Amino acid sequence: MRALRDASAADVPLLARVLEMAGRGHLPRGPWDLLFPDPGERTRALARLAGHEPSWCHYSVFHVAEWEGEPAAALCAFAPGGLELGKPLAEVFAHLGWPAERSAGAGPLLAPYLRCFPDMPGDAWIVENVGALPAFRRRGLVAALLERALAEGRRRGHRRAQISCLLGNEPALGAYQRAGFRVVETREDPEFAALLGAPGFARFCLSL
Repeated sequence: MRALRDASAADVPLLARVLEMAGRGHLPRGPWDLLFPDPGERTRALARLAGHEPSWCHYSVFHVAEWEGEPAAALCAFAPGGLELGKPLAEVFAHLGWPAERSAGAGPLLAPYLRCFPDMPGDAWIVENVGALPAFRRRGLVAALLERALAEGRRRGHRRAQISCLLGNEPALGAYQRAGFRVVETREDPEFAALLGAPGFARFCLSL
């Protein structure tokens, strides 16, 4: 019934949805909504990000869970060195035909979000962009993906793993704690709270 595998280019439509859901967490909107308010443009942008330039949003670092043969959930797991978002995002902006002034405004627009988003230590195995399609939730898919991702981190020689979630996202908090993660840091910002509706982010770690 359930199958786990590495993602491929064919999974880009699923991964675009997962990126959107993971960015929002329990909130009505997230950073991708701020950058791309138009839903059609947002879908195109996230598909481009998941399928084109290497980054920690690219399909090459994702794991996928299928349910009865249908792709249903995903997460990414990676060592952070060399997997930045700046260049791939600039490529997305160019692909969408953004004028220079709109591209230049992306940084200030996301500044409150970036102030709260946890750092990614170079020696940690990072897990991010976790999401299951609504029709396939509460079937253990995220737990199975987390277990698979952590096993990969151990095989690669990492001694600790890290994950993050928005403060107030109780389902994610519970899932990560059940997987063995514990909160080690929180970051809050009043401008972030006013912009998105959550105080900030929690960073979790786990010894591998």
